[in-house]
Amino acid sequence: MKKKVLAIVMALTLAVSLTACTSSSSTEDSAGSADTTKAAEEEPEEEEETADAKETDSGSKGTILFSTKTITNNEFQRIMVEKCQEVVEAAGYTFELTLSGDELTVSKQVENIENAINKGVDGIIVAPMDGSSLIPALQKAKDADIPVIIADASLDEGNDDLFMAHIVSNNIAIGREAGQQMAKAIGEKGKVCVVRGAAGAMGSELRSQGFEEAIAEYPDIEIVNEQLGNWLSDVAMQVTENMLTSDPDMDGIFLCSDGMLSGVISGVQNKGLDPSQLCIVSVDGNISALDAIKDGTCYGCVAQYPANIGEMSANTMIDVLNGDLAIEDVEAEQDSGYFFMCTDTIEESESVAF
Repeated sequence: MKKKVLAIVMALTLAVSLTACTSSSSTEDSAGSADTTKAAEEEPEEEEETADAKETDSGSKGTILFSTKTITNNEFQRIMVEKCQEVVEAAGYTFELTLSGDELTVSKQVENIENAINKGVDGIIVAPMDGSSLIPALQKAKDADIPVIIADASLDEGNDDLFMAHIVSNNIAIGREAGQQMAKAIGEKGKVCVVRGAAGAMGSELRSQGFEEAIAEYPDIEIVNEQLGNWLSDVAMQVTENMLTSDPDMDGIFLCSDGMLSGVISGVQNKGLDPSQLCIVSVDGNISALDAIKDGTCYGCVAQYPANIGEMSANTMIDVLNGDLAIEDVEAEQDSGYFFMCTDTIEESESVAF
């Protein structure tokens, strides 16, 4: 009897145990399933929070791209870029620089800007290498609601809706200043020629236009030749030699950038002429131009302020991205100024040259 009772008790205990195990397993499976579903539902929110935390940790408010041709052997571009970077990073933004690698590879600049748009940068500052080639890329930036500032050079006319501000030295005024200074220096009569930059480069086009407008005011001065120097010293040397071969009794040479100045001077010397006997006027304000003025191989240079352009571009973009300035309230054309360097202004020229 005792054995029978014990068997019944053991059977009941085993049944209870099995029931408890089954119940516990079901509960755990159910809870595990519920937790998995909940985790799956909450996962995007957790990832978003992580991304926000990373952005906060990095301290960056966003990314501002600067696109230009090159900063190698181009002091103007280097100084403009470095000043812009200084202001951008001081304001808490990430500064990204893309370069085309040389003075002429416009297609690379287009590619750089399109890549930046695809990455979703917050703002674009661009020094256009060409007045027309960038237009489709900048239209994409507009479609993506990415604000754009044009620094230094220009786009072709009729595309003002693609950027909120153009920050530049007035290139037509610069050309006019060069023309008026040259006219006075050569006694308002004689033959002069022009070494332009690259084909399609609006900075070159506008400076040449301003120079021609100024010279047109002096009926006894004739512009006898104009050729492209492609912003390169060796090309400028060759075209200078070519122009002097055609007209060896030249009185003045206007060139659109200091980057070509050494080539122009060499071209004059290679033709057996003394650069100090010609009125050579350049544009930019490089120290090399100031040295040439002191040496007497260059008459003068219309200097720009690249640091001003970089700083003004950065501040305008930051004000817009911070919400301190509405795009419609941005001043569309902002002049960074210029200064004529010559022997009469050496002291101030030394403080301006870069």
